[in-house]
Amino acid sequence: MVSSGQTHALRFRRSVPVTLGRGAVAPILGFAAVFAAFGAQTGLPLATAAVLGGIGGTSSLLVHEFGHVRVARRFEGIHSASVSLLWLGAATHLEGTYKRGSEQTRVAIAGPRASFEFGLSIAALAVLPMPLPLREAVIMLALLNVAIGVLNLIPAYPLDGYKLMVGLLWSATGSRQSAQRVLGHLGRAARVVVPPATALLVAAKPSIGLSVALMAGTLFAQNQLLRKPAER
Repeated sequence: MVSSGQTHALRFRRSVPVTLGRGAVAPILGFAAVFAAFGAQTGLPLATAAVLGGIGGTSSLLVHEFGHVRVARRFEGIHSASVSLLWLGAATHLEGTYKRGSEQTRVAIAGPRASFEFGLSIAALAVLPMPLPLREAVIMLALLNVAIGVLNLIPAYPLDGYKLMVGLLWSATGSRQSAQRVLGHLGRAARVVVPPATALLVAAKPSIGLSVALMAGTLFAQNQLLRKPAER
């Protein structure tokens, strides 16, 4: 799976392709529906809420993935990358291998960091003059990015938290295999905790909870459909 040569390296430096897989419209429609439901509760026109959710939510997924790519392209062992929009969300495909745990650590944390930074930028827009329902929708979009970042930090495969912890343990022990064995146990525990926690969030804050549930289903489904074209 590892590619080499000047052609791949040059392509990686110049551009990162974004591909549309089967059912790529699904995450757009999913976010649009969630924000439309939120708009119905707050008085924001449904069309406005749906457009904000569809474009903003999908952009949030892509910003997260490009956070990984931006850092991965700094390492010699990673030769190329692409980002795919699928029916279950977005995914990053990296070709190559990490040479040390610190590289995997930096790439893994880059996605959540990008989500947090994007969420903060969106939240800053809420200070601009705008109708209250629109301001609430903007804040919800900012919170969605925070949720994406937090959810990805759970140490369960295929989430970034798992890859982050593998990188840290790899750096500490010098063995990637040992790190993966330890994280396997934690991953199984997280799969038990996340569903009821998400259900409680849906009950308390339906709009945010549904967004988190959508992301959780998206990311865990990637474990089945994207086995493993690359290690982010």
